[in-house]
Amino acid sequence: MSGLYIHIPFCRKRCNYCDFFFITNTKRKKEFLNALSSEISLLSDQYNGEKFDTVFFGGGTPTVLTSAEISDVIKNLEDSFNIDINSEITMESNPEDFSDVSTDNYLKAGINRFSFGVQSFIDSELKFLTRQHTSEMAEQVIRLTSSLTKNISVDIIYSLPLQTEEDINYSISKAIDCGANHISAYSLTYEKGTVLYKSAEKNPLLKKDPLKDSEFYFKVSERLISEGFEHYEISNFARPGYRSRHNLKYWTYKNYLGLGPSSHSFFFNKRWNNLRSYSGYVKTLIENRLPSENKYKPDTEQIKLEYIMLGLRSEGVNFDTFKKLTGENFETEYKSETEELFSAGLAFIKDGNLKLTEKGYSIADEITARFF
Repeated sequence: MSGLYIHIPFCRKRCNYCDFFFITNTKRKKEFLNALSSEISLLSDQYNGEKFDTVFFGGGTPTVLTSAEISDVIKNLEDSFNIDINSEITMESNPEDFSDVSTDNYLKAGINRFSFGVQSFIDSELKFLTRQHTSEMAEQVIRLTSSLTKNISVDIIYSLPLQTEEDINYSISKAIDCGANHISAYSLTYEKGTVLYKSAEKNPLLKKDPLKDSEFYFKVSERLISEGFEHYEISNFARPGYRSRHNLKYWTYKNYLGLGPSSHSFFFNKRWNNLRSYSGYVKTLIENRLPSENKYKPDTEQIKLEYIMLGLRSEGVNFDTFKKLTGENFETEYKSETEELFSAGLAFIKDGNLKLTEKGYSIADEITARFF
């Protein structure tokens, strides 16, 4: 089955490290929701033969929308697409947007998985990242949510300037103690054009230490695995039964359909994206046209690169799937590359998959480059 991604393009303020697409004028919510409804209508006929079992509200900040607005979107999706009754429906969530009744209302609206963008449970780190919530606020919201549902994910960022091993361990401990059954742990990235990138260019002390970053990666992985979490993707850890079904579609070359400005899609062996312009997105839909662009069908070499890259970051490169996608035998074509990985302790074969070890995960990009 396939996945649906809905990009909600609103944030009240830009965090200094973020390069995702959004606007800050939340008064345009009604205009956006009308445009989104038009996009759903235009796409429904094209995909009425497909079945979807995941819906993911990302952003931006989906919790800028009220539970009633989220409910209306979900009902529209269910009326327009063939959505499985047991679908995973995730909403990225900011702690500052929740009140005592928010979780219950979002659950009633149809959300059954919450992904909280906490990033840290230390106030000084939250201030550095220009987040709008406090550690106390995040803890209260997640504890309340975990009393109503267990399908909770928490984002944590490591490799912040001056951050210690004790600091990252504290945030992980808090996330687990509050009830997170899924944790996404990301190394702080300095995306070009962001406030953080510009600040680091002026102040070298803000730049990331590669050695420290690698050490943090191993410590985070070691800690979460020891707590019973499965390391199923390079940055993602889950207790059994709590993996992100939607994100697995990205990593295992499954179909997904993106709606909203800047969203990406992969369907019918083709890739495309929506306009990365709010006004362009709305204007195109007012004209009763889809806001998609850059549609292309990957050739065999692109498919190889994409599948190997995605597979090495997650559950491995499946030999049968590789042959189905490319018509070629992975073990024969990449015999020397895989033997080098085995001898260096970077990879192993299990159940017909080439999988990276924890050591291999830490240099996944470098390993991917060896195949091309």
